[in-house]
Amino acid sequence: MKKLTAALCAVLLVLCVCLPGASAAGPALSATRAYCIVDADTGLVLAQQNMNEELHPASITKVMTLGLACEKAQGNWDGVKLTVTHEDVYSLAGTDSSHIALREGEEVPLVDALYATQMASANDGANLLAEYFGGGTIEGGVAKMNEQVEELGLAHTHFANPHGISDEDHYTSCYDMAQILRWALEQPGFEDVFTRSEMYTMQPTNVQPVTRYFSQQDKMRIGSSRYHIASILGSKIGYTNTARYSYACLAEQNGVRLICVTMQSELSTDKYNDVRTLLDYAFSTFTGYTDLPAQGVTAQLPVTGGGESLGTVTVSDPGVQLLLADGLSAKDVTVSLELPETYVLGTEPEVYAVYTIRGGTKQESTSVRVKAEISGLTELLENSTGTELEAAKAVQPKGRALWLLGISLGSTVAAAAVTFFIVRLLAKRKKRRARSASRHGK
Repeated sequence: MKKLTAALCAVLLVLCVCLPGASAAGPALSATRAYCIVDADTGLVLAQQNMNEELHPASITKVMTLGLACEKAQGNWDGVKLTVTHEDVYSLAGTDSSHIALREGEEVPLVDALYATQMASANDGANLLAEYFGGGTIEGGVAKMNEQVEELGLAHTHFANPHGISDEDHYTSCYDMAQILRWALEQPGFEDVFTRSEMYTMQPTNVQPVTRYFSQQDKMRIGSSRYHIASILGSKIGYTNTARYSYACLAEQNGVRLICVTMQSELSTDKYNDVRTLLDYAFSTFTGYTDLPAQGVTAQLPVTGGGESLGTVTVSDPGVQLLLADGLSAKDVTVSLELPETYVLGTEPEVYAVYTIRGGTKQESTSVRVKAEISGLTELLENSTGTELEAAKAVQPKGRALWLLGISLGSTVAAAAVTFFIVRLLAKRKKRRARSASRHGK
């Protein structure tokens, strides 16, 4: 039943949905069970194998843990110290897991906990971070992780801990982890932590007088290693006996930024060889972004506020840049709109343009959703507010009538304020798309 429910929910994934009956594109791997390659900018799936299969993730779990810690900190790391609890240390007893020997009562700077969790893959560091964003308990942190999974609309992930020790109730898929990494990269400071290759030094603490050093463990990011891949900017590695070898990375070449996730590689050498195969394929197949201007697809969306209809706004496709395989063009992409029945003032409108790629044998046939453009909202808001204010002038309310009108006007003003904020937010997103276009040379 769980598999059936997950399959049905997959069509609601926020960023990308594979089309029914579409054949997988990309290399067929035998020593690695599953993989997924996505465009880091849009989340568009480019190639995959068993990308929705639920597997044990091992320490790539920490991508979510680090992302939530960075989201909470908002880049303000200076002076933030975390106190190690009994549970941080002793919940790992008997697990033979990676750690940095934290001790109960030890005061650890947040920045040290971040780099320890990323570079040393410290499970005690992950516990400490989970308490940081989870209201003081590891259990609260795990709940936050699963809340974020739900917010991202992911159908094949559930976390039972913040570090990745194998558990029957702890699983994810390559697709889900790729989207988790894409979300994490948007959090302040995460990319700095994720891409650091230089050794990190943790100074002595109030409990331990020793200096601890964290070095890069991914051989594909060590220049002197025969497994080195220059295009990999950042990565997280994982291993347990049950999960085998898992891997998640951000790679860039000639302005193309990709996220690649592999799971259940049998041997470490399988992981190295298969990741190289996947990145070589991707960077030779997807060499640049294709500009898809707005196609003029429009629809009218009813707007309500205060329980009353206020009119309609126009929703249209915004245009987008997509990574298309060499040999495909804009004519291989169709666009449609996805709208709610109504837009309620005071909420962010869930309006999307859905771009569908018919890749044939050249590219995964998938869809990607991007925020659609809304026009006429400001004018509608001004007209509605003006009408409300004129109505207020026409009467001299007393007693209960005054109280009710006050509530009505207050609700209108609040809705207006929230909606103007949303308008500004949409404008900022449009500017970010323009900056992204500039970065890709379009």
